[in-house]
Amino acid sequence: MPADQFPPADSVPTKFYLDGRSRALTITAPGAEVPVAYTVAANPDAVSFLTRFADETVLAGYPKARLFVEARDCDDMDIFVLVQKLDAYGTPLEAFTVPNQSAIAHDLTDRGATILKYKGSDGRLRVSLRHLDETLSTDEVPTHTFDRVEKLAPGEIVEIEIDLLPVGLVFHPGEQLRFVVSSRNLLGTMMPGIREYVGANSGQHVVHTGGEHASYLQLPLQSR
Repeated sequence: MPADQFPPADSVPTKFYLDGRSRALTITAPGAEVPVAYTVAANPDAVSFLTRFADETVLAGYPKARLFVEARDCDDMDIFVLVQKLDAYGTPLEAFTVPNQSAIAHDLTDRGATILKYKGSDGRLRVSLRHLDETLSTDEVPTHTFDRVEKLAPGEIVEIEIDLLPVGLVFHPGEQLRFVVSSRNLLGTMMPGIREYVGANSGQHVVHTGGEHASYLQLPLQSR
């Protein structure tokens, strides 16, 4: 593989389908449709899904999420998504990206300053700005036009695509991956001292899974 090639040539986009019944990520799309929901500003204000890797697994490339979502008691949604690495017992694995691991560095990175500590790959989208640029979008990286606002009607289910930050992760046997969908900025700010963005959310967010609305997370699996 050329040193300047990313993702690697043997990285294969692989769909992991959200299963609302088991809260698992599965290679096969669930046959039954099961919606899951969270209320904005409630606790929890998110839904998540897990998969455990039986063999060593390498992710190298661009993740994306394709979700079928619905807004209740509101006409728009700011959605934040996150891919986390967990150990075999479900503990999130994080790593400082700088030599400074002092008490101050911990304080800065507890909520934000993700440039200093890696906590996972995240993405976000305001659903009314979901329109894709058909010329620039690829199967791996969706590109939005941001040239129109398409509010949601009551009961309307819409399909959205969200690009996440590129990843290069190794999962050892037994380790897990968690995919989180939320109304809240899950990682906080990227740089220290920046004001955290708060989504313009209200009501309830619904994520549809399985059946005709088979939401999935696409991950770049490197073949072994």
